[in-house]
Amino acid sequence: MDSDPSLEAVREQRVGVRTALDGLERALAAPSAGRAKEWCSEVRRRTETLGDAFAIHVLVTERQGGLFQDVLTHAPRLANQVGRLREEHQQIQAALAAVDEIAARRDPEDAVPPVRDAALEVMGAIVRHRNAGSSLLYEAYFVDIDAAD
Repeated sequence: MDSDPSLEAVREQRVGVRTALDGLERALAAPSAGRAKEWCSEVRRRTETLGDAFAIHVLVTERQGGLFQDVLTHAPRLANQVGRLREEHQQIQAALAAVDEIAARRDPEDAVPPVRDAALEVMGAIVRHRNAGSSLLYEAYFVDIDAAD
């Protein structure tokens, strides 16, 4: 599996998600006092970037002939884990959209705490999801997906 093009696609999209997570974390860590509008705008922009990277992740894993199909072909015993990861895709995408919705519908001064909390929650969900995905691949192929990162 190490030389499989689908594994390489997974590695590439993992880097994209991690980079986008880092960008969102930097936006959240920036000062918001006296600049809530700018802060919210940057968090929304970084959340959108993360959403785009995560959408690529979903495509790479769920498409016909993608990673999940390959895992199920090689290790059908992992069907429950694949099913949970698919469910998490939907939950995470909804949570990313919720961050933007919270920021869009509130006055920036009032939006900072709930936007920050929602963004931190979705970031944690993505980190847990990435860990579960790494564990799935290791179980299926005995491959450490992040070894090349």
